Amino acid sequence: VQYVFGFTLLAGITVLLAAIQATRDERRYESAMLRTLGARRRIVLQGVAAEFTTLGLLAGTLAAVGATAAGYFLATRVFNLAYTLDPTVWGVGLVAGALLVGVSGTLATRSVVNHPPIETLRRG
Repeated sequence: VQYVFGFTLLAGITVLLAAIQATRDERRYESAMLRTLGARRRIVLQGVAAEFTTLGLLAGTLAAVGATAAGYFLATRVFNLAYTLDPTVWGVGLVAGALLVGVSGTLATRSVVNHPPIETLRRG
């Protein structure tokens, strides 16, 4: 079950990084507008970190649900064993999801926040 959980979480992080790359220009423009309106770089970065941490909690929850469902199916249907719920999967899922997605998402978009707003706004 733990391997299924890890694989699900890694797949989710891969999708997240692809989504970050796809929305890079939009995030750059949003950051430029916020900084032009007076938000400091630190505040914008904290908002980005909060966004990705929340997404990580959701990803961790989905990974834990997927791992639990797969474990239940395999134990009861394939191997004819009694299934016991492991709360560690849920705890690790939430914490690992929040940390991994929060940190990787924030690091991946840090260059967007550090980009000078005037250059972004001039390009349109």
